[in-house]
Amino acid sequence: MGRSRRHEGGGGGERRGAGAGGVAAAAFAALLLGCVVMALVGGAAAQGPRLPSDYKTLSGAAPLVVARGGFSGAFPDSSEGAYSFGASASAPGTAMWCDVQLTKDGVGLCLRDVNMKNCTTVDQTYPGRKRTYVIDGVHKTGWFVPDFTSAELLQSVYLTQAIWSRTERMDGIYPIVTVPDVQSIVNTSPIWLNVQHPIFYKQRDLDMSSYIHSIRKLVRMDYISSPEIGFLRNISARVRRRTKLVFSFLDKKLLDHSVNQTYGSLARNLTFVRSVASGILVPKDYIWPVTADNYLLPSTSIVTEAHEAGLEIYASGFVNDKAVPFNYSYDPLAEYLNFVGDGGFSVDGVLSDYPITASEAIGCFANLNSSKTDHVTGKPLVISHNGASGDCPDCTDLAYHSAVDDGADVIDCPVQVTSDGVLMCMSSINLLDTTNNAAFIAKSLGIDMVDSVTAALSAAGFSNQTTKEVLIRSTDSAVLVKLKQQKTRCKLVYTLPLGIGDASKPSLKDIKAFAEAVVVDRTSVFALSYDFIMGQNRIVRDLQAAGLAVYAQVFRNEYVAHPFDFLGDPTVEINYYVQTFNLSGMITDFPKTVRRYKENTCTALGKDMPKYMRPVEAGSLADFLRSFQTQPPSVAPMPALNSSSVEEPPLPTAAPRNVPPGGGAPADAAGTAGGAAPSDASSGGAPPSDARHTATGSSGMLLVVLVSAALLI
Repeated sequence: MGRSRRHEGGGGGERRGAGAGGVAAAAFAALLLGCVVMALVGGAAAQGPRLPSDYKTLSGAAPLVVARGGFSGAFPDSSEGAYSFGASASAPGTAMWCDVQLTKDGVGLCLRDVNMKNCTTVDQTYPGRKRTYVIDGVHKTGWFVPDFTSAELLQSVYLTQAIWSRTERMDGIYPIVTVPDVQSIVNTSPIWLNVQHPIFYKQRDLDMSSYIHSIRKLVRMDYISSPEIGFLRNISARVRRRTKLVFSFLDKKLLDHSVNQTYGSLARNLTFVRSVASGILVPKDYIWPVTADNYLLPSTSIVTEAHEAGLEIYASGFVNDKAVPFNYSYDPLAEYLNFVGDGGFSVDGVLSDYPITASEAIGCFANLNSSKTDHVTGKPLVISHNGASGDCPDCTDLAYHSAVDDGADVIDCPVQVTSDGVLMCMSSINLLDTTNNAAFIAKSLGIDMVDSVTAALSAAGFSNQTTKEVLIRSTDSAVLVKLKQQKTRCKLVYTLPLGIGDASKPSLKDIKAFAEAVVVDRTSVFALSYDFIMGQNRIVRDLQAAGLAVYAQVFRNEYVAHPFDFLGDPTVEINYYVQTFNLSGMITDFPKTVRRYKENTCTALGKDMPKYMRPVEAGSLADFLRSFQTQPPSVAPMPALNSSSVEEPPLPTAAPRNVPPGGGAPADAAGTAGGAAPSDASSGGAPPSDARHTATGSSGMLLVVLVSAALLI
């Protein structure tokens, strides 16, 4: 089902008190992370088996993870649930961010924005109190915190998700949290207070400096940030020495009204900033600029300049559910790595809505370029899907070369055939959607797909070598039965139909008669409702119990490809499949992501594995929502695989046919086309270049996918 989103400002669900939400969120955090309550002692040990000197931060310690409003990617920003889950699901020492807002009677609240229009249910509770103000020179309309008393907000207004790509099923569950309450929720986690609009509050006779001073004994203020230098200067003598003051940069063209200088000019005068603050917080594009068409430009020198000025530098704006520059292959973890080591420098911290991803990047994946050792040895094999098709056009030379460069163990080739018998690698073509079986091709076109592929493999040299394994997979059991009868040396792999929840014993016996392995689609592994996992099917366990190797497909990096349970993070999903199912292989559009996972330094640590690298508990998110009666609707069980779904009639004998002028016999044509070796689909069956042979020769295995479609040209 597609993802829905509430109307602007809308709530949803049964409203509950703060205590119930917080306790439930803490329980959910433990459940989601496999009931791991282990606390690792010491910064280096908590982050992973790496010495602090490995990081190019100002201090040499690991970069700080800062959870914006807690785990606001999964829970409403600054809710008790977000703070509880953020503290439980992230690296030890993760700082909890609170945007401080003041009510009319001077009570401090943690709220994402001074304008509550899209992060609370205030518009439903007080529809007639909409106002327009000028904030930082911009007219803004909505419902503003200083127009309400604390009683009005705390007793009848509830939090909602502010980002529309995130689930609305937690809207209306959590009440607003006060600043002192955050301390009791997060326990020993560092607290980061952000004061965004001191001048605006001053204009309404509310003094942020006085408020911060008043709570200094109630709240452990480890960090205080603001985009107004004047505010930081005012509080510098009123906070404890251990509190770090951080100047927050906005768009370079905007003005810091407290000093009447643009942020661009202040970025060129970091020595002045250092006289007020010990660190700076900058948007990501201050460090890695991005073009209008979403590609990275070379990095700036601001990290080096900040460190030379004695300033720590933190980067903001990290989320999993927003398009990152294409250079990162839609992988949020890859983006973090470019800020904490892979770019040749390291920021001192990252501000993220998804602190689990930041924790993984810093604790388990940073500096992997120095060692390409697989710490997850053996299984799963990294199998390309139409080459590295997440980054390149399907089945092109570029896609196959990229897959090899990205570390694929197996290169795939979905075989298509032209009307004159030439085989080529091509993922699909719209005209073929209704003619995709070997029986049709044999009857109508006079081409025996099994014999053609066998001849092509022989012509390409795969039949006379032992160093490279060839796998042939098909959705058509008759194809694999015929290959089995021919005593092929290739490993035969059967692709299950979609939407199968488990398998009967007779069907498993049938499969084992002609195949050694099975491909299962990810959509068959779980029962999903509105992108929530409602339960885990038995299909993978059934297949493995029958002695069949299991490959799962197709793994993708894009945010919309993952159930909510995997927190918008492809690494969280891969980690679940690897640790829960012990798969034999993973078929992916992005081989580099699965390969990098196998190189991580944490999953081999056994009992010392960080909690954020433990597999999540699939389905626990829906279970959590049931306690608030906001869970998605249940779904019917998927059908079981039975023998009638597996058995196919034998392939017919290929009918005689006339060869078009210029065409060769099927076997000859297949041989000259390089057979099943990856080729550019636009080549029209031309002989493969040396580059094509190099691509397949560099990989350990070749997967021939007999989709058995006919390319009619």
